[in-house]
Amino acid sequence: MKITVLIENSVGVLIPQGLAGEHGLSVWIEHEGHKILFDTGQTGKVVENALRLGVNLKEAEAIVLSHGHYDHTGGLKAVLEFINKPIPVYAHPDIFSLHCVSSPVDRYIGIPFRKEELEGLGANFKWIKKPTEIFPGIWLSGEIPRKTTFEKIDESMYIKEGDKKLPDPILDDMSLFIKTPKGLVVILGCAHSGVINIIEHAKEVTGEEKIFAVIGGTHLGPASSKQLEETLIRLAQMEVSLIAANHCTGLSVASKFREIFGSKFRFATTGEIISV
Repeated sequence: MKITVLIENSVGVLIPQGLAGEHGLSVWIEHEGHKILFDTGQTGKVVENALRLGVNLKEAEAIVLSHGHYDHTGGLKAVLEFINKPIPVYAHPDIFSLHCVSSPVDRYIGIPFRKEELEGLGANFKWIKKPTEIFPGIWLSGEIPRKTTFEKIDESMYIKEGDKKLPDPILDDMSLFIKTPKGLVVILGCAHSGVINIIEHAKEVTGEEKIFAVIGGTHLGPASSKQLEETLIRLAQMEVSLIAANHCTGLSVASKFREIFGSKFRFATTGEIISV
């Protein structure tokens, strides 16, 4: 398996020059002959980054959207225009909900495109609410059961329905679970459902107990100190071999990961290539 971080908030110092970083996430996954684009970043910069990294987006068999926030879907239009042919786009039906946030000011943070516009560019939406094996050994999580008591949804996020502001459960938050001989590789978008909730769901869905790697955004940057502490404890107990966090993890949290997990942790900046 080969995983390439096409775009996230930062670019590593040892990464080839010319790559763009932005607040967002997009990951290219190659596994047993299958090629998947997981999220598309905030803007179309992901297309140029892919070209610079030798990734041909036209070879993608599918696009997976982890959830309907702009920093994971904003590059979708540019990606579809570049691919220039029909392609399956796996997502939860709530991705087009009116996702908003109240901090630091009230603003819309959902997909910046209409569904019909994206369909006109070739997006063949495949709506997923339950765990689905989209390719052999590659599972899309479906809705994540919220079982832990310490993992909370960001209270600043809400859905706008007319004049009402309703708490956003972010049911469209989904992850990828990939079986490998070394154990499961869990690919996170923002982990709004909670990193531990997601991992436990991955075990149940796949029947695999060993977690080899956790890669992507953890949303622990804005989380409470209790949630961060409990998450780190549970991850340490699982003996995960690789944690490659980025995006909404934040640098201060990343430093805690490094302190606890040492060489098992790496900050997966734009341009990072992870081989399993």
